[in-house]
Amino acid sequence: MKLTKSHLFPVVLLIVALLLAACTPQAQTPAPTSAPAPTSAPAPTSAPAPTTAPTGSVVSATPGLDIDMILLPKFLGIAVFDQAYEGAKEAHAELQNKGELIFTGPTAENSVAGQIETLTNAATQGVKAVMLSNNAGDQIAAAAQAAQAAGVKVITWDSPIPSAQGESVFVAQVDFNETGRVMADMALSILGPEGGEFAILSASPDAANQNAWIAAMKEVLTEPKYANLKLVDTVYGNDQSEESYNQALALVDKYPNLKLIMAPTTVGIAAAAKAMTDEGLCDRVKVSGLGLPSEMVSYTLSGCAPQFALWSFTDLGYLTYHLTYLIASGALQGVEGERFNAGRMGTYTIEKDPTRPNGLRVLMGPFTVYTAENILQEVEAPSGTGNAPITLQPGLQADMILLPKFLGIAVFDQAHEGAKEAHAELGNPGQLIFTGPTAENSVAGQIETLTNAATQGVKAVMLSNNAGDQIAAAAQAAQAAGVKVITWDSPIPSAQGESVFVAQVDFSETGRVMADMALSILGPEGGEFAILSASPDAANQNAWIAAMKQVLTEPKYANLKLVDTVYGNDQSEESYNQALALVDKYPNLKLIMAPTTVGIAAAAKAMTDEGLCDRVKVSGLGLPAEMASYTLSGCAPQFALWSFKDLGYLTYYLAYGIATGQLQGVEGERFNAGRMGTYTIEKDPTRPNGLRVLMGPFTVYTAENVNE
Repeated sequence: MKLTKSHLFPVVLLIVALLLAACTPQAQTPAPTSAPAPTSAPAPTSAPAPTTAPTGSVVSATPGLDIDMILLPKFLGIAVFDQAYEGAKEAHAELQNKGELIFTGPTAENSVAGQIETLTNAATQGVKAVMLSNNAGDQIAAAAQAAQAAGVKVITWDSPIPSAQGESVFVAQVDFNETGRVMADMALSILGPEGGEFAILSASPDAANQNAWIAAMKEVLTEPKYANLKLVDTVYGNDQSEESYNQALALVDKYPNLKLIMAPTTVGIAAAAKAMTDEGLCDRVKVSGLGLPSEMVSYTLSGCAPQFALWSFTDLGYLTYHLTYLIASGALQGVEGERFNAGRMGTYTIEKDPTRPNGLRVLMGPFTVYTAENILQEVEAPSGTGNAPITLQPGLQADMILLPKFLGIAVFDQAHEGAKEAHAELGNPGQLIFTGPTAENSVAGQIETLTNAATQGVKAVMLSNNAGDQIAAAAQAAQAAGVKVITWDSPIPSAQGESVFVAQVDFSETGRVMADMALSILGPEGGEFAILSASPDAANQNAWIAAMKQVLTEPKYANLKLVDTVYGNDQSEESYNQALALVDKYPNLKLIMAPTTVGIAAAAKAMTDEGLCDRVKVSGLGLPAEMASYTLSGCAPQFALWSFKDLGYLTYYLAYGIATGQLQGVEGERFNAGRMGTYTIEKDPTRPNGLRVLMGPFTVYTAENVNE
């Protein structure tokens, strides 16, 4: 039929009406509130539906870009998060990212507020992306949205933002529904068809991943197959070992017919198994859930934890990093249907998250269920192959010396405290000898102690080297006599006679941190500054200074003028005088940068005593207890440090493993270091012949956090 003008007019009206209807906002049903996290708000009705990208082509990353990224776990000190960091570091190196990979996080006690604070501050730090394992439920959504608005991409892993507000994509370790079924199946396998009472020991009430897994498990339990499994309670240990241990025992007291504790958290399952073992309750109450093979092997072989499951957190960190790099670089938009290459892990697709109405996810998988039949294959796998880390056998005898640069320095006393903690944990019946020279006799004294070690029956010396390569001959002689030499804080530059160096932080990162603090204090206009170091033979300070000088060649730091480097030999009075001499010598000096805890405190005291703080600021590496007053007064606006107690603790674990023959001290070996998690022996990029274990991370202190 031919359309006339009279026919066209009503058609046009109809089209216009349809268009207007399409543009009118429609009332939407609120998102389901089935997520059990009590702080989770329903997803807003204004959240746009995910955009769909064409399927087909697979995006590969362009390596060598400059993208600063933060890996932000729930909190620090958990083995699985350390493993995720190892995976992220692997991907960071593969992609040759010229930017920084910053592994930072709050304490367990300050997890929610700390994560929100880190995310809030990310944009001001020039970070392009934050990889977040969320422990704050939807409380963090506003910070995530603000970060996204400021150009910071937020990719979640392990635990998402329930509403997906401010989140680009979530990297799910496994399908959350599958997790619930796996836990239900393990409970049924352990309790048998007759079933019985069981309880859940979870992480925190705000942990979106555990909440989703528990909800999925409860759904599975409604099926007839699981009718005899009776879930009586859900409690929270907040991923703290002691609290989880106590919660497990409280469950047994509260429920006299309890047969099983199901813990969907690696901290909780290990703590519950230890509690049942310690109290002789394993015949009555079994433990299951999600655990690390290296931590669970003894409990599984004893029958206390007959089955548990997990995936690879190393792979999770690796995959998350690849996805984040692609999104932060603009190669991926972060929309449904996009496909991408993730290095050794292959090809993945961004898809709708079936557990959240507005979320997207990348699904990693798969699970492995561990029993007495297969756990030893995982735990005893050869080192250096990417398999399970070595858990050290306690109770072996090895006399060991902790040898600092010299005695009387607070940070070395803190390292001793950490070593004593590890010594007690490992039940070493041998001696831990803390000895060292005086400051005036440091070089000769260290060489003498190392030379005499073999005649004292010592199996290992843990050395914070202050003698440069002058000590190499003594170290080689000690190794030849069967004494293992593990360095910490400061290595042997040539690595001769040294097994492994425990680096507190990446030395190149130290240089950048110091440069960034100088720039922050002096501002873009810059000015003259000088370095007050320890001794000319201190390999760690020398490497940090060299790294800082390299960073200063970048255009960003063009107005920072380094005029001199002087040495206070880690003596308070000498450092104090050197600081004042710098001010006299350079009338335009604006900053003294001291990469030594003795030097920074002495310099800050000198500037304060002489009323020079308005003219010359102080920064560097310092102890919060010694620097708090100077930071609050504005004399030392910023400084940084790591935990020397942790450094001593980690060094002891490594030295014990090597001295007792459980570790060979070769590249690629992985080992568990108690409360600090898993570490890997790797090539030291700062020395051609050295190996290292990298601890990390830095904390930068300001007036806002120094009293914490």
